[in-house]
Amino acid sequence: MIVAVEESLFGRSQADVEAALPAREPVDCPLCHRPPCRFGVDFQGFHLARCPTCGLQFQHPRPVFGQLVKAVYGDVYHPRDDASVATRRHGLERQLDRLQAMLAAPCRAMLDVGCGAGAFIRLASARGWQVDGTDVVVTDWARQTGARLWEGQLPDIEFGTARFDVVRFNHVLEHTLYPLDELRRAREVVTKRGLLLVGVPNLVSLTNSLKTWQSRLHLKIKRWRHYGALHHLWFFTPSTLCRLVETAGFDVVHWGTPVPERSGLLDRWVRSLVRRPVEALCRGDVIELYARAR
Repeated sequence: MIVAVEESLFGRSQADVEAALPAREPVDCPLCHRPPCRFGVDFQGFHLARCPTCGLQFQHPRPVFGQLVKAVYGDVYHPRDDASVATRRHGLERQLDRLQAMLAAPCRAMLDVGCGAGAFIRLASARGWQVDGTDVVVTDWARQTGARLWEGQLPDIEFGTARFDVVRFNHVLEHTLYPLDELRRAREVVTKRGLLLVGVPNLVSLTNSLKTWQSRLHLKIKRWRHYGALHHLWFFTPSTLCRLVETAGFDVVHWGTPVPERSGLLDRWVRSLVRRPVEALCRGDVIELYARAR
């Protein structure tokens, strides 16, 4: 019996999670087609595993996607976030600047996969881009952008003759059932020599590496919480992400781990001291990758 979820499951007990997400399914590595080796169970009961060949990490077994959509990706997950957009604006603008520099004008058709509340659609549209979106649950906030929207998982969506100069997965790929299938579908709908943008959490960032060792040594009360396994099914390093993108038919043009800027003089000053070394070592919290279709 599945228990109805009216509040977010983030941080809730293992019993609450198991009541809302009772079913589990096995997963093999999409790159090596091998069953993984489990190395941990987080504080909510999610199983973390690693491919013994390529090192890609993911949940195994994992919750059934239909239950995740109902229990996790509802209105609580995608509130209207106008206030938080201001804190993320620099990063979003940076993405648009890099994409524009890599594209030959006037190529401006973009597909925002996992468009959420539509914040990026609004920002990019204001800069002259033609942006359409997809999501497994399309929100009213996204509909209000006036963009063309498709509901569902990307491999299952039929776009007709629509093609895009850019396909963007920003903090989306780690949520998908089959990331390689998602990227291959992106390759099908992107224009010749079109671009792919992927942003995902960096499993080997400085902060995540520290928390991983704390979890291994049982120094954390809520072990492996930093994996965010309630909604993250896959956990990427720069090397595993690059391999996945290249397997899907793209050539990686650029990747890095940019450290976000924050408002406030003191915060900017402190971050300026650490930004360059952290970015140079590729140990920022987020991997941002740009690739071109072969």
